[in-house]
Amino acid sequence: MRLGFGVQPGPQVFMKDPGLVYAIFASLFVGVIGMCLMGYFAIKGLIKVLYLPEAITSAFVVMFCFIGAFSARNNITDLWMIVTFGIVGYLFERFRFPIAPMVLGCILGTQAESSFMTSMISYQNDWTIFFTRPISGAVMAFVTVALVYPLLRHRRQKQAERALHASRTDA
Repeated sequence: MRLGFGVQPGPQVFMKDPGLVYAIFASLFVGVIGMCLMGYFAIKGLIKVLYLPEAITSAFVVMFCFIGAFSARNNITDLWMIVTFGIVGYLFERFRFPIAPMVLGCILGTQAESSFMTSMISYQNDWTIFFTRPISGAVMAFVTVALVYPLLRHRRQKQAERALHASRTDA
């Protein structure tokens, strides 16, 4: 496959056309320097955005999110996805559920699923492999402790509260 200007991508481009590679690196370097200069001189004006009412700033952020999502693939479904996750995020915030695990799950979920499927295929669908290997066994032990410990702590607190309540009613 050849790209424009007769350039064939891949590791051979470093050998066949090093001038092009250096030109790309130089343009990226100039771009970074330019962005730093623009940011340095524009920061005073951009800070004034912080003094605007939160409703106006939020409206602009939402508008730019919609524009960015639609322009990425020109797909209206992406806008509905933003609305859906916005509602879910609002409900999480309203009912005091942590949002970070949901975001991590959305970002890392596909990679975790792919790695899980690769492991299952490699070991003929033997799920015990996650407990018999040293590193994965240690990770599974830590995960088990992390899941069980809050339940035990909650049960212990309830028992202490009952004992305290019983001692007050006896006295």
